[in-house]
Amino acid sequence: MSKRQKGRRHRRVNRTPRPVGSTRPSTARPESRPEQRQEARTEPRPVPVSAPGLGRHEARTFDGLRALGDGGASVDELCAAVGYQARTILKHVNGLAGHGLAELRGDRWYATAVGELADR
Repeated sequence: MSKRQKGRRHRRVNRTPRPVGSTRPSTARPESRPEQRQEARTEPRPVPVSAPGLGRHEARTFDGLRALGDGGASVDELCAAVGYQARTILKHVNGLAGHGLAELRGDRWYATAVGELADR
């Protein structure tokens, strides 16, 4: 075995354990009210209404596919419209096809069941 330390050798500062007792006297913290905690809580981003059963990113891809119209869209066009990489777009449209929301005809993807989503 080597005598040299392996692993995180760059971490030389503050490697000694802290003392068990506190060196500073404790100060009383004001109690926080439950009303204040609820107000400070941030709400999660809402999923677009057009796709209630989808995640945020997949819904964004679906909205981009719908926005490109009845002519459908290639993966490259969806990449430019939505802003994701081609691999991510492919995962999303394959998932949408599994839900029956998109279909592949040739090399273009088409949004299907658009009216069905509005009824949900």
